[in-house]
Amino acid sequence: MTMGIQRLDELAAERGMTLEVDVPLAPMTTLRVGGPADRLASPDSIDELVSLLTIAAEAGTPVFMLGKGSDIVVSDAGVRGLVVRTRAGGVSIDGTRVHAEAGAAMTGMARRTAREGLAGFDWAISIPGSFGGAVWANAGAHDGEMADVLREVEIFDPASGERKILLARDCAFDYRDSRFKHGTEIVLAGVMELEPGDPVAVGRLIEEHQAHRGATQPLADQNAGSVFRNPPGDFAGRLIEEAGLKGHRIGTAQVSTLHANFMVTDRGAGRAADVRALGDEVRATVAERTGVELAYEIEFVGEWPEDST
Repeated sequence: MTMGIQRLDELAAERGMTLEVDVPLAPMTTLRVGGPADRLASPDSIDELVSLLTIAAEAGTPVFMLGKGSDIVVSDAGVRGLVVRTRAGGVSIDGTRVHAEAGAAMTGMARRTAREGLAGFDWAISIPGSFGGAVWANAGAHDGEMADVLREVEIFDPASGERKILLARDCAFDYRDSRFKHGTEIVLAGVMELEPGDPVAVGRLIEEHQAHRGATQPLADQNAGSVFRNPPGDFAGRLIEEAGLKGHRIGTAQVSTLHANFMVTDRGAGRAADVRALGDEVRATVAERTGVELAYEIEFVGEWPEDST
């Protein structure tokens, strides 16, 4: 048994918390690949989330925060320890300030803020993940990103047991990056500052973004979003297509024929190992033919063979 799991079970039982055992994660991700979580918890509130993170730290059990399941590839062996999929997704609006909990859906927030006459968040309609995940990754689209609108982040650090508020300027935001990718802090909630806008105009922008995505991205296929970060001054998709890899396949994974910076998997039969092998081959081929080293934007999570990490 994974180190700390037995102790985690004991602590959860003592405190009346429900943990699911050996839960398949593939159905919870947009790529639909991957094995089970040793334990899965779905807290309904931020306080319950903090309590779970606290007992996991006490038990010495590793924790993986799972949002809406986009931008990740779960290994075929699954994820050891505790996977937390928070249902705490409350959103409140006061004037131009928007407070959101970690589990709030970005697409739902984009539509709601548009209806309430707030501008500057229309781009989030193209982010299929959760608010917490978007802060963690400084997610963005259509020339907008979280760093543009975020003002405060509420975090919990299981290592210290500290719960506090950070200003956005202290979050080390960069292109698809933040301090949260490099430490133990967990995003609980945050506050955004938007601008007054015309609901009809903002709604029209959202419709335009959706139409563009539908025409250029393989939304009908199982995919995890953009596979690679765009290198400075260029586009990963263009480089992959130039290298002749559009439509290239390894096993159950294929470079999309619609957009070369997307990978799709066979329905009901996808393997995470094929996705990883295809991604690594694309990186190597692009580097060989163009001299550009692509960096992954998707995250490979779970238990992977040593030679693939």
